[in-house]
Amino acid sequence: MRSLPLIAVLFLSGCSAEQSAPVPERPHRVVVADHTLEAFGGRLSGTDAGEWIGKLVFQDADGDLETVLNENVHGIVENPEGVFVFTGLAHLSSNEGHIYLITRPIADGPVAATRLGRLPGAPRRVHQAQRDGATSFLVHAGHSNGHQLFECYQLAGKIVSRGHDCLPPRRPPGRAFNPKPFAARA
Repeated sequence: MRSLPLIAVLFLSGCSAEQSAPVPERPHRVVVADHTLEAFGGRLSGTDAGEWIGKLVFQDADGDLETVLNENVHGIVENPEGVFVFTGLAHLSSNEGHIYLITRPIADGPVAATRLGRLPGAPRRVHQAQRDGATSFLVHAGHSNGHQLFECYQLAGKIVSRGHDCLPPRRPPGRAFNPKPFAARA
């Protein structure tokens, strides 16, 4: 029984209103944009965080940030019809994609995203041609024999159609190309 008051005194003496060391501030998370485009007097920046979902943000000339979309961004392009953002996710059984038209109706107002259309799958390899301004991109179309399948599309103005100038798909990290040697015939 004598030890109970001693434990209480030791416990209470450890508590004080002063802290012996400052509490470290929570470190700022540095986010590196996957896609950027100068537009509307500022910058649009998009990230792709996979299953954790990325976002599209607008940073104005004063440095203020505004979230425009909470979706994975796979490309930001501009053509004579406006600014367009490609979003989507291909993960497990999910395979969806969209194209948004990005506008800023009022000069100092918020940036808005209007869904232009739904894609048949998540976009990849968004590439804007220099000559005609058309944007080619791949759409994830599923799997066959353990390989990903893609279809080629293009955005010309505000019109999406089948394309023919898509960049080839990238190999996933860590999946180097190692061709098997031909078997010698006897």
